[in-house]
Parts: sequence; C-alpha cells; structure tokens
Amino acid sequence: MSSDHEYSDDDYYDEDMFDGTQDDDELSDDDMDIADDFKSAAKGKLKAYEVEYESLAQADVEKAIQDDAEHICGILGVDMSTAQLLLRHAKWNKERLIEKYMDNPSKVLVDAGVALPDSQAPSAPPPIRTAPTPSGPTPGRRPTRSSSKLLSSLSSSSRSTKSGGPPSPTLPKPLKASKSIDHFTCPICFDDDAGLRTLSLDCEHTYCSGCWTAYVVSKVNDDGEHAVKCMAEGCGLVAPDAFVHSVLVPEEERVWARFQELLLRYFVSCNRDLKFCPYPSCTNTVSCPAASSKLSLTSVVPILGLGGKEHRFCFGCPIESDHRPVICAVAKMWLKECVSPPHLALKKQTGSVFS
Repeated sequence: MSSDHEYSDDDYYDEDMFDGTQDDDELSDDDMDIADDFKSAAKGKLKAYEVEYESLAQADVEKAIQDDAEHICGILGVDMSTAQLLLRHAKWNKERLIEKYMDNPSKVLVDAGVALPDSQAPSAPPPIRTAPTPSGPTPGRRPTRSSSKLLSSLSSSSRSTKSGGPPSPTLPKPLKASKSIDHFTCPICFDDDAGLRTLSLDCEHTYCSGCWTAYVVSKVNDDGEHAVKCMAEGCGLVAPDAFVHSVLVPEEERVWARFQELLLRYFVSCNRDLKFCPYPSCTNTVSCPAASSKLSLTSVVPILGLGGKEHRFCFGCPIESDHRPVICAVAKMWLKECVSPPHLALKKQTGSVFS
C-alpha cells in the first residue's frame, strides 16, 4: 500500500530545468571568475619551508645607503660625508655606531679616519687644500654632475653640526695660498712647476694632483679599496668621497664608477638581509630578512628567483641548484657525501674500508 507522502523521481525534476542544451561542465562567467581567484590564491600561497623576498635594483640599494646616512646625520649632528665614513667604519651597524659615538665621539672619529688624534693635529693652517695654486693659469678640476644618486648624497655635505656636539671635520675647502706655495715641490714626483695643482686632506700632507690621481686609481683598481687613506705613511685620515670624485672625474670616470660599485658591495656584504644575485652581469640585490639568521635556516629553504625567476639561487648557502625541500645543512652534507671517494663514503657507513 502506497503512502500519500510518497514521491516519484519525476516530482523532483522539472522538464523546464533541462531543455537538452545544458552541459554539466558549463559554468557561468561569475563561477569562472571565482574559480580563477581560488587558483591564483592557491598558487601564490607559500609552502612551510618557503620564504618571502624582494628584488632590489641598484637605485633601491643607493636609496637605502642615503637613508641610513641621513639617519646618522640627524642623530649625531654630523655632515653627510662624516656620516658615510662613520657608517662604513661601523660596518653599517647604526645602533652600535650611535652607542659608541655617544660614549666617546673623539675616539670614534679618529678610528673612522675622519679626524686626527690630538698628538697629530696640525698646529698651523694648511697652505693649500683642493684648489689650484694662484701662481699659474691652470684652472682647477671641476666635479661633473653624475646621474647616480650616490653622488648627490656625497656632494650634499653642507649640513651643519648640532650645537654642543664635537666638531666634525669637513670636506677639503679652497684656502688662500701662502707665500710658501710659490716654491712647492711634490715629495713624491719632485715636480716643482709653478702651475702645479696641489691637494691635501685635513692632515696637511700635500701632494700634486697627478700623484693623488695615480694613488687613488691604484687603490681602487688594484687593491679594491673603498676607504682610501692619505698617502703619507702613518696617517690614518680617509679621503671623503667628494675628494675622491674630484681627483678621478672627468679623466677617470671608469675608476669612479668602480669606486661606487665597491661602496655598494661593501654595504650589501655588511647587511645580513641582503645578497647580490650571483648570476654574471646581474646588478640586482635580493632582500630576504626571513633567512638572515642561522636559526632560520633550520626550518626554511630560501630558494629565490630573480629576473623573471630565471636567476634561481639559494640565499642561505652557496649551492647553485634548487635543493628544496631539503634545508641547507642537509643539502651540504649530502653533496659532501657525493663528492667523497667511494671507499671513504663506505667507511662512514660501515665503519670499515674494503679495498
């Protein structure tokens, strides 16, 4: 006996619902958009061992250098040139620099090559700085305008120091020539020409511009120095960047570009969060704070991709290949086992050597 509440399958479906043209796999436009959004979200989600990172162009790194120098200028009350030299001496550790400077500013300035010790301070005003001698018609060399942001930061050294703070050395400035300049002889090349252009830092160790140029070119190209000290033996003063620029430009533009590259590379090497792309001719830098410590490398595998993900490398170790999901320490051990001689690898596994 059938119940009054029984229904047939026909009661659940209406003929109007299907006219024969519908497709079970067909989706509306709204459904398609929702599905695409879901796929994009799933694709962009990081796995447990992956990290976030940022690719930085050279201009971005230069801006970071500028921002750090301006921060030190505001805190310590020094000019831009002094701030740059102090940061390089402190390996760009701003907190440590501020702490040491507040404790003993004179010692920090001397150690950074910005100021002379009291025992070596000149007792008389220097006869000449970065200006040609008036006895000859040879004009002084003018710094040229550069498109690099670093140069703009180096030349803006007119920031005055705060009252009450220790006096910080300034960049070499043109001074009036004294009578002793009329018979100046360069102590290196012994040139005594009347129109000889001479240069010196605050230490008053004066040399001709030609010797300064040859010295700076050798230090930058041959030694890879980003901190060029005075030529005088035992003098610890470091030449400010504007001084180096005036010596090199315009005759040695390539050396000046090399000097700027050394400054950038030193900044990146001092920052744990940054690393240069190891691919040849690539000037990008990658920022990866999540993998900057050894502890973080025990749980993440910082494989990064730059240049449209074609430049792929590991931020935490020098292994060139993608070793995910194996962490760096395990990948190094595995590669070490692979390159070991077979009998040594067998000895490690069995405790004996079979010849």
